[in-house]
Amino acid sequence: MQEAALELFLEKGYDGTTAAEIAARAGVTERTFFRYFPDKREVLFNEAALHAGLSAAIAEAPPELGPLEVVVWSFQSLAPMFEENLPFAEPGQAVIARTPALQERQLAKSAAVTQTIAEALQHREIDPAIARLAAATGMAVTGHGLQTWVQDPSSPLVEHLEKALRALQGLSGAAPQ
Repeated sequence: MQEAALELFLEKGYDGTTAAEIAARAGVTERTFFRYFPDKREVLFNEAALHAGLSAAIAEAPPELGPLEVVVWSFQSLAPMFEENLPFAEPGQAVIARTPALQERQLAKSAAVTQTIAEALQHREIDPAIARLAAATGMAVTGHGLQTWVQDPSSPLVEHLEKALRALQGLSGAAPQ
């Protein structure tokens, strides 16, 4: 369904595409479409697995890692999820870039994921203010790593995330560990 939706969004535009058309292109009923997605936006933003995966990964992260390293480590542990989605990343971002309502939804998704990360860090006994800072910074590092990876997927995502973390450490003058 995601592939069918992206094809239609690119052909007809997001606003010119209906859920019924997506379902028909995917060879399913409209009812089946809505069983998987509450609306057509969620084809691009299905994030439940990301929230669950991040919460679990943060809980399982090695105890010796600092808060920011925990966030990056957690995203690295979810690399297969992102790698599976790579064929949809670039066309999906193109659709989002042309649609203000989707840009707004992307910002809301980012804020929700940041909140999930902050809450999971707090469960690790990290001060709430530091948890929020690490979550926001980790999202920026991850966003940079994901962007460079989509542009050049010849190296694994985990390497792009590691390079992004090192770049941030270089910006702050902190010695890479």
